[in-house]
Amino acid sequence: MADTVEITVIVENYIDIFLPATDVAIYPVPGKGSRLIGEQGLSLWVDVRRGGERTRIIYDFGRSSRTFFHNLRLLDLDVTQADYLVLSHAHIDHFGALGRVLSGTGTGCTLVMHDAAVGKKKYIRLKDGSCIGPWEIKPALVNSWTGKTVFNTGAFPISPDVVLSGKIERRTDFEPEMAAACVKSGPGIIHDTIPEDQALYIDIEGRGILVITGCCHAGLVNTIEKALELFPGRGIYGIVGGFHLNGADERQMEETMARLSRLAFSYIAPLHCTGYYASRKLMERFPAEWIAGTVGMRMKFHGVAGSTGAPTT
Repeated sequence: MADTVEITVIVENYIDIFLPATDVAIYPVPGKGSRLIGEQGLSLWVDVRRGGERTRIIYDFGRSSRTFFHNLRLLDLDVTQADYLVLSHAHIDHFGALGRVLSGTGTGCTLVMHDAAVGKKKYIRLKDGSCIGPWEIKPALVNSWTGKTVFNTGAFPISPDVVLSGKIERRTDFEPEMAAACVKSGPGIIHDTIPEDQALYIDIEGRGILVITGCCHAGLVNTIEKALELFPGRGIYGIVGGFHLNGADERQMEETMARLSRLAFSYIAPLHCTGYYASRKLMERFPAEWIAGTVGMRMKFHGVAGSTGAPTT
């Protein structure tokens, strides 16, 4: 199990350099922090340590290379130090800088993505019926990568304490698919169920599972249930990432809140596509657990030796 997990937010929609530090979060401050850029998208640097071992993961790659590498430099991070490059799903605000990241990392790094993420022309349908796009992770980009590539459909163990979810089953009846998501199919454009959506789960000693999400297109509750399935008997310690609750109706919000209330988690950090309204609702319902998210924040979670994470109810 992990001794410590440190997450640094490289790309996120929002930037704030005047947030007060908490027991797990340190925020950017004026100076270098003032030059960080907020941009629609998400990228996280995840540093997992256990004993004398260390695993460094870049989880998603933001919307643009410009913002990704600008923020990376200000945060004193280096892509050549990454052990794994992990993609949550094939939307442009999550893979935008992937090409430049691949060209800057060494052959000792491993790229991991769902096999449905490559070669799909993705679109967003607007309210007037028109589509914007396409955006695509081209097979040639991945094939030209000189490092190791893993295409997973099921759960993929990055290390004994870090697991990529693989396909997340859609079991709830209150977490709708993204209606505006579309994909090229033959001569036409059809609804995209985003089957490649996956999350990262980290088992922290004495705490439980830290759930890290890209966009939760499979649904936040479904994503959490998958973690509990993969780590039987373990509880949920924290939830960090995009929850895709921007625009969620009242039933989805209430059902989600009710399920979260039964988990006895310690931290929740809504980012990216969670949206202002849903993030505020989460803050009101879970004021002690809620962590304000911003570009440049660093969250550090410590394990407790000789203890076990409390199972969920």
